[in-house]
Amino acid sequence: MVKRLIILVVLWGVVQFSSSQSVEFGKVSMEELKEKAYAKDSSANAAVLYKYRKTYFASNVSSFSLITEVHERIKIYNKDGFDKATISLTLYKSRGTKENIGKLKAYTYNLEDGRIKKTELEKDQIYKSEYSYNYNEVRFTMPNVKEGSVLDIKYKITSPFYFNIDEFRFQYDIPVKKLEAELRTPKVANFNPKHKGYIDFYPQRTRVRDVRMNMPADVLKYTLEDVPAMKEESFVNNIDNYRAGVTFELTSIIIPGNAPQYYSKTWGDVAKMIGNTDDYKNELDKTNSFDDSLDELIANETDNMGKMKAIFKHVKENIKWNGVDGKYFQKGIRKALKERKGNAADINLTMVAMLRYAGIDANPLVISTRDNLVPFFPTVDRLNYVIAYAVMDGEQYFLDATDEFSDINMLPLKDYNWKGILVDNNKMVWSNVGIKEPTFGVSQYIINASIDEEGILEGDLKARYTNHSAYQFRNNFKNKQDLETFIIAKEGRLEDIEISDYKAENTDISEGYVSESFTFYKESSADVIDDKIYVVPSLFFKISENPFKTEKREYPIDFGYPTKERYMTNITVPDGYVVESIPEPLILQLPEDLGKFQFSPKVVGNKINLAAFIELKQSIVGPEMYPYLQAFFNQIIDKQKEQIVLTKSK
Repeated sequence: MVKRLIILVVLWGVVQFSSSQSVEFGKVSMEELKEKAYAKDSSANAAVLYKYRKTYFASNVSSFSLITEVHERIKIYNKDGFDKATISLTLYKSRGTKENIGKLKAYTYNLEDGRIKKTELEKDQIYKSEYSYNYNEVRFTMPNVKEGSVLDIKYKITSPFYFNIDEFRFQYDIPVKKLEAELRTPKVANFNPKHKGYIDFYPQRTRVRDVRMNMPADVLKYTLEDVPAMKEESFVNNIDNYRAGVTFELTSIIIPGNAPQYYSKTWGDVAKMIGNTDDYKNELDKTNSFDDSLDELIANETDNMGKMKAIFKHVKENIKWNGVDGKYFQKGIRKALKERKGNAADINLTMVAMLRYAGIDANPLVISTRDNLVPFFPTVDRLNYVIAYAVMDGEQYFLDATDEFSDINMLPLKDYNWKGILVDNNKMVWSNVGIKEPTFGVSQYIINASIDEEGILEGDLKARYTNHSAYQFRNNFKNKQDLETFIIAKEGRLEDIEISDYKAENTDISEGYVSESFTFYKESSADVIDDKIYVVPSLFFKISENPFKTEKREYPIDFGYPTKERYMTNITVPDGYVVESIPEPLILQLPEDLGKFQFSPKVVGNKINLAAFIELKQSIVGPEMYPYLQAFFNQIIDKQKEQIVLTKSK
């Protein structure tokens, strides 16, 4: 329907326009080449001196396309900015239709012996490849890049996906001196702009008329100057969610003489639209794809929970994820089972079909993963993934079988990004559903250590990890190069202790806890001065630096899941020494019961016992709590530095 109406727009009139940008491509000035640093951010290794983007519609009688023209000028200040000379452009593709790039020109400008030298990017320096299932990539590295270089790049992208306008991005990881962006749309096609980020900007709105075709066009122009860099910070789900920019939602097409078409949807409408596709309407009910092994699998299970666990495990073991996201089948149930691999939809929709076959109330839940941003308005295209959702005895269960170490109601962290869109065609329910929050990831440590009069520390450690803490450990352990490399990395994280007799158990299953144990040795772990020994009771589990360094923060802190870390440390005092002093106990409480830190040392005979724990009770904390979190970690760091003083007994 959209395509038919767009063709009517073509026949009725075409937007023709000319517009000018304030900086001309290829005209690099001496001042730009001589610039040594970005005036408003001396720490910047590079900066965008100028960026211009113009997006508009183009057509002929039989087709319609969306054109985006870009001109970008980048200044390289020093060697640490050389990575900005490598440009990667992704082009969307879907079912045989794809975006194309053209008119790519790029030059590197340098100042040599007082003269401007220009080096052109050659065609054989441009590489095209498949980036992922839905994207191709065009990548190139600018030639002859030096400290002080200016890069001038322009290109044009032609997209057949004319109703999907890519986000206008206004903020990058380097500062922007000046940015101009323009969108022109036919008056009959109405788009709703949605601003994002934490920078104020306002468009200039005008309407122009094409004299030849007498076709009105709506124009949005954005001009920004001195846009600060968006610097990466700790505990951010996807920083692109918070970059300054604009997304555009197609709301309606209204052509004189034709019935208006409205496309602004609720999430229920989106769910219903997905549910009406063949993958969800028909493919999910093709139970003839299952052989007798499924009946045998569930025959001995006496309840639905047992059946669900068995099917979940069966799917994980028999269909491996090929690394491709997706809310629609790539192969389909039968082919995925036969080839034993598939995309996210092949795996999780097959699991939904199997759960239904077993008599469990199960349906697809379509989501947007963390790397795909949070959807800012109801749209099918902003959703890129599907998981399984089941309800039994009033309880909700969420399952994703693409990950070896996920579990029922313990999803891969990429899935915790937003709510999900329920597609229940059987009950005619299409709505959004909140994904159950992760439970506490618990890490527990018991350390028994002794220290001698030379300050040498040795002992043993036993640890246990549960829930997402176990999930993280399993993934890290699986991805190790080898056990020796894994241990060396752990030694480095634990202040260069020497580890021996290392064991890790339950690392290759998804259920239950992971246990870890080893013995350790470290020279010079304490300061020995005259007849006194100074030792830090937190040993090698101190937080070395505050993860929250910036003065302020404008976007949420995302820990991924709530955590509890508990430490029971027992240190044996060397013979001939007594405890002269120990740190005072401390309890810290974050506002609104967001978290807690407790530090409780005591002396029992010739041993020092330290009970400590750090608890963060929420996965996501709002930016208004940032000053409290920053102070919380500063106080923890200060307390963990405090020493026990041992002195020789008289």
